[in-house]
Amino acid sequence: MKKSSFITQTKKWAIDHKIWSSIIVIIILLGGYYIYKKASAANVVPQYVLSPAHLGTITQTVTGSGQVSAENQLDVTSEVSGKIQAIHVTVGQHVYRGDVLATLDAHDALINLENARIAYQKLVAPAKTGDITNARNSVDKAYTDAFNAIASTYLDLPTIMAGFKDMYYTRDGYFSDQKSSYLISTARTYRDATGVSYDKAVAHYESSLELYKTLSRTSATSSIEKLLDETYTTAKLISTALQQLQNTVTYVMVNQPEYNSSLSSAAQTNVTTWSNQVISDLTSIVSAQNAIASNNNSLNVLLAGADSLDIRSQQLSLLQAEETYAKYTIRAPFDGIVGRIPVSVYGQASVSTVISTLIGDRKIANISLNEVDAAKVKPGQHVAITFDAIDGLNATGTVDHVDLVGTVSQGVVSYTVQVIIELIKPGMSINISIVTNEKTGVLIVPSSALKTQGTKKYVEVLAGAASASTTRLGIPSNASSTYQRIRTSTTTPQYSGSTSQNRTMTIASATAPTKVFVTIGDADDTNTEITNGLERGQLVVTRTITAGTATTATPNILSSLGGNRGSAGANRAIVRPAN
Repeated sequence: MKKSSFITQTKKWAIDHKIWSSIIVIIILLGGYYIYKKASAANVVPQYVLSPAHLGTITQTVTGSGQVSAENQLDVTSEVSGKIQAIHVTVGQHVYRGDVLATLDAHDALINLENARIAYQKLVAPAKTGDITNARNSVDKAYTDAFNAIASTYLDLPTIMAGFKDMYYTRDGYFSDQKSSYLISTARTYRDATGVSYDKAVAHYESSLELYKTLSRTSATSSIEKLLDETYTTAKLISTALQQLQNTVTYVMVNQPEYNSSLSSAAQTNVTTWSNQVISDLTSIVSAQNAIASNNNSLNVLLAGADSLDIRSQQLSLLQAEETYAKYTIRAPFDGIVGRIPVSVYGQASVSTVISTLIGDRKIANISLNEVDAAKVKPGQHVAITFDAIDGLNATGTVDHVDLVGTVSQGVVSYTVQVIIELIKPGMSINISIVTNEKTGVLIVPSSALKTQGTKKYVEVLAGAASASTTRLGIPSNASSTYQRIRTSTTTPQYSGSTSQNRTMTIASATAPTKVFVTIGDADDTNTEITNGLERGQLVVTRTITAGTATTATPNILSSLGGNRGSAGANRAIVRPAN
């Protein structure tokens, strides 16, 4: 009765206090759920996916895509004009660099080439004995003619010097001291300056005349050359003095016509005659000097051979003629396939006429890579090639070069990598994979096993699993070939093959794993090299599965979970294949 009364009173209170009743029910439910979850969690043991550290290969690659093109495609044109005599190739024919594609009529070019060869051969040929004899005779004659010119000059000069002297130093001379006192001031100045020039010419005349008297036509050539120079100087001084005298006479006749008017006309005539005679002698002396120099030079050229600069000039002329002649034979500039021939035999070709279109043998693809990937690529690296359009077709290539100058687009820097490709037609789209680094036989673990603490790297190891890694996987310690991975749902491992490097193990354990700090090396998309801290075969945790964690494998682990929950402290091993 009391129990019934309590229930009745409770119902009555709940009906009367609906809000409070609802709150109390909710609190009771939440508390019960919490107590239930705590009790359930106490019996859940976390699971650990383990993978062995094993010897393997780290392969680092850079990928990209592009389109194949011919490295060279060129319209081979004519550099000269002429009639096409022959075409030596057909469309589709493979040619090598230097092969003849066509020839033009080179008749005129051949004549020019032969003339250049003859001129060069004549220039470098040794002198003939007869030519040397004639040259020496010409030199001897030049010295004889020079002495004759000297002798003729010294026959003329005494008369000229005597007449000049009479005009100045005789009593009745035109410019004698007595008569020149009547000259106006400017005329007297001109007269005195001319007298100084005359005195200088007389001194040199007397000296050279004495030298002339000691020589003859048979004297040494050096003596004749010296006398020739002295005679030239003497005649030049006398010519200068006569020119001054003529100017003085002209000035007096114009500005002081009453001065010695009876002698003015004769004085002017004499001075003109003497001046013309000296100029004629000077001309003969200069001609003699030039003749000696010219004939000596000709003889020396014959004896010593042609001047090196003349030879070089003729060599260049010959080379130019040879190059021009060679242009009439049109050759392939590189290895390739003849794509088209737009001309025909007997047609007329001019400069820049297209003779043939040549497509180069080498095929290339220009791949654009970002600055990080481009820094890893070097010339000579191997390239694997696949094709989106053709399944199963593979090809290979080689990195030729990486551009040194990048291209900036929307703040992103990219570099072009040129790949040399074999046996692929131009225009095909390709995907490339460049192996930038490869290490074999190094200790590796899945990259998902690595964790970071500050600047250090570590892996987690289960104490019980680490001491019997290969035994727990059921793999012989000397295994070397690759296992075939078998998916199983039982707790008994099943294997095919002889190594555990691609396997994972799932263990339920209440014991937390321990940290093992490691030193890492290179890494690829899946694995990381361990250089210190682990031994081969040691099991590392690649993933931890706790209550509520989905059992679907992660992309880089790709393992399957199974088995039963164990009680606290129990370890159950289930082998799972890794992808």
